[in-house]
Amino acid sequence: MRSNVGSLTTTHLNPPKNSNTRFYFLYGQIVNSEENRKLSSLYTLDTFKSSGKFVGIDNRLSEDNLHYISLLYSFQNSNVHQREREDLTQNSVNYYKLRFFEGNFISETMTLEYVHHLLDDLLVGLSYKSVSLIRDIKYDYQWYKSEDDSKTGLNGGTLKYESNHDYNYNSLRLQKIINNVRFDFNFTPEVISKENYSGDNGSVTGESKTGSGRTIGLNVTKLGYNNDFSLGYYKENENLDTNDSKQVSYDFGYTYFSPNIVFRGIIDYTKSEKISGLVEPYTLIDIEGILSLFNTYEFIYEYINYKYDDIGESSDKYRITEQNINFLGFGVSFDL
Repeated sequence: MRSNVGSLTTTHLNPPKNSNTRFYFLYGQIVNSEENRKLSSLYTLDTFKSSGKFVGIDNRLSEDNLHYISLLYSFQNSNVHQREREDLTQNSVNYYKLRFFEGNFISETMTLEYVHHLLDDLLVGLSYKSVSLIRDIKYDYQWYKSEDDSKTGLNGGTLKYESNHDYNYNSLRLQKIINNVRFDFNFTPEVISKENYSGDNGSVTGESKTGSGRTIGLNVTKLGYNNDFSLGYYKENENLDTNDSKQVSYDFGYTYFSPNIVFRGIIDYTKSEKISGLVEPYTLIDIEGILSLFNTYEFIYEYINYKYDDIGESSDKYRITEQNINFLGFGVSFDL
């Protein structure tokens, strides 16, 4: 459907290959998720739900050159329910605290990209992205005696707070073709912005810094008659100002295309490193399959697996060790 993809990381920003203007709509949601813990007694109530909508338009500005503008809007709504446990020994008596967490997360993103056909085999793209995040968090917590699970006189109650986070940043893409090999270079500078908090009784008010590190990546694609093979390497440097992680990704992609069928498969392996006590390292495997029919319909399946590294015992012995997520999506695309 939109097989002239510039990079394994830019699935929804591609030039209109066969027409001047093309519109597309995608909808997807998590159909199954599960979490495993070092102790399984807290497993059953944990759920993660999410759905997303992507609306975009690609406008080709020239018949002879691949100058084009892409506009993409995405909206994602996620809901998380989890339980956490913390142990405490006080005056030779063992206690534990159960905390019930409920979070609603809304993310809106607007991306505008302009690509200029600089030479016959060189494209230069500059994108502007505006992001708005809203988090609505609620905690219910209560202390219990470990010996008989009875409630104690220690503090329990409910805590609610909301955070708003708006920020903007730019990215650069370069695409160069040499013989039958395409090179795609991606660069995004470090992003630092402020997140505002407000909550019950003023207990969680104020603002904090958040963001991500500088990201650089190179994607190499061997172009074939009816299939392409791609390898990608992407590195995000740590952002110490925001306690953001340092990570490296290795991607493999395969695309098969015919007049009426396009299949695209992507495997992403990401390793995150621990740089501070506030960052939990993990290993991510993301497998995505996209089937496009008749240049109009698109079917998406994605499987995501997180494995979190061991960060010690104590109260962390109840923490999440692995997450599995299954995602299904459907899209339509047509010329205007």
